[in-house]
Amino acid sequence: MKREHTVSSTTCRSNRRGILVLAPNWLGDAVMATPFLFVLRNSFPDRSIYLLCRSYVAAIYRHCSDVDHLVVYEREEGLRGALHALGKAVPRRAREICFVMPVSFSSAMLALLAGARRRVGYGGDFRSMLLTDALPSKAYRSGHLVDAYIELVRCVSGKGAEEAPLPIVVPSYEWEKAVQSFGLEEGYVVLSPGAEYGGAKMWPNDRFARVASMISKRTGKRLVVVGSAGEAYAGGEILSKAGIGTGRNLAGRCSVDELLAVLRGASLVIGNDSGPVHIGAAMGRPTLAIFGSTSPAWTAPQGRSVEIVRADVECSPCFERECPHGEPRCMMEIDPDRVVETACRLLGEVCREDAK
Repeated sequence: MKREHTVSSTTCRSNRRGILVLAPNWLGDAVMATPFLFVLRNSFPDRSIYLLCRSYVAAIYRHCSDVDHLVVYEREEGLRGALHALGKAVPRRAREICFVMPVSFSSAMLALLAGARRRVGYGGDFRSMLLTDALPSKAYRSGHLVDAYIELVRCVSGKGAEEAPLPIVVPSYEWEKAVQSFGLEEGYVVLSPGAEYGGAKMWPNDRFARVASMISKRTGKRLVVVGSAGEAYAGGEILSKAGIGTGRNLAGRCSVDELLAVLRGASLVIGNDSGPVHIGAAMGRPTLAIFGSTSPAWTAPQGRSVEIVRADVECSPCFERECPHGEPRCMMEIDPDRVVETACRLLGEVCREDAK
């Protein structure tokens, strides 16, 4: 049995030595960390796994069987809040080894202040001096992020390479009730037009509107927009321009737990390189991810039915938050028709040419 808490509690492995994991802070990265947890559990089956994370990503791990103790703190509490939660919930015997997954100075400092004897993470930006096992920073982007995370386990276990499992996210066991509470039935198409990282990762709203209109006409499926409160206006604009009276704008209306439920009920998820496409893919939903300034070789969603759409321009990926050239060619050169054809293929629908 796993407990989520900010104070100490007892579980089936409470008398065993533990391992502390500092989880990633972004939804997409949190999803890509789930294979790491699977490998960690298999590599250290006799240890309890304590995972410290911000409340924003807690839903990703709430039903993860590889985590024994989920310790949550609020982002606004910062380093002090994280230390307080850790001190209350993670015993000293569980801090012998600490895996530092975020590549931030503050996370490495947290591991040091927590008293972890062995601190494992990626170096760079002065983090190396705070870690006992600092992997080269250039290795962080040398392959897919899933593999980069798993390499942290191999650094400690000494075991050779093994095939990385796919990310897995499990929603609430009553996810269907959450879907119904929004007046939805399974089988809709989800659009995720936002991206927390910056505008260079965002396909224009009018392109999403074009895709929404075409998919609605060709398949008859309902369109649902998800995103943060700051993306609520964009969601309304997309559905308005698409001329879809039955569309639902849930941007800013869903908690992360509810977002998982909505994505679980989708027949297709379309979005930028951001959290929702990673969650959808990890829940086995057909997923179409639109890439611009970032690299699918590094952060492509992984799942059983995933397609990537990107433009072949010489300056991509640049990993910039905003395009240094003003208008991001890597996004502007992605044709809505191409996205629709890919979406229809994922849906298994026959695209009717007269719907254009």
